[in-house]
Amino acid sequence: MDAEKGSPSRESRELPVVCELSGAGLRERREELLRELFSGCEGTRELDDGYEFIFPGGENWAEKLFRFVVSERRCCRFFAFELLFETDGGPISLRVRGPEGTKEFIGAGLAGPDGE
Repeated sequence: MDAEKGSPSRESRELPVVCELSGAGLRERREELLRELFSGCEGTRELDDGYEFIFPGGENWAEKLFRFVVSERRCCRFFAFELLFETDGGPISLRVRGPEGTKEFIGAGLAGPDGE
């Protein structure tokens, strides 16, 4: 991350906005994320270069979010991730950012089964 600008480093912007999973693997991963992770999302905020997702502040959610980031770094190398833990056990924010096209990619991936 470029600390001054709060955006992904130059190196990450050069990566193509593409998931290395395809076909059935991509569909299964999307369904798993919607069911097990993003169903617990308490809020969403659009960023200039991605999205911020708000989750409960419990230890269980911290572990789930960490595992998600580790997993996604393998198949979607263009993503930049930030986890923000609010004080006093408050919510955990997951920021997912990247180069141009990232927001559309995230939106398509988190749309429901019928595209909504």
